[in-house]
Amino acid sequence: MPGLAVLLAGCGHAAPHAPQAHGAPVLRAVYRDQAQHLLIALPDADHGLPHGDCAAPLLVDDATGAARQITPAEAADRIKRMQLAGAVHGTCP
Repeated sequence: MPGLAVLLAGCGHAAPHAPQAHGAPVLRAVYRDQAQHLLIALPDADHGLPHGDCAAPLLVDDATGAARQITPAEAADRIKRMQLAGAVHGTCP
């Protein structure tokens, strides 16, 4: 699915699991349902989740391509009803 690749590539790159000097390691996961994709950042096993926009959950409407940040609580509720579509290791600056 091209949209999934764009979501993952746009917010981080595949990276080794080791900490890097240019950012905090995170796991970027994409969930989906019939109408939307949800991009979230999960903390690395050895590090907490960084603060700021880099780690904020992002909800993308498939029909319009519009994206908006949602709260962590809303993201946690949505992933209960969505399917995991993929994940990659990345970093947050």
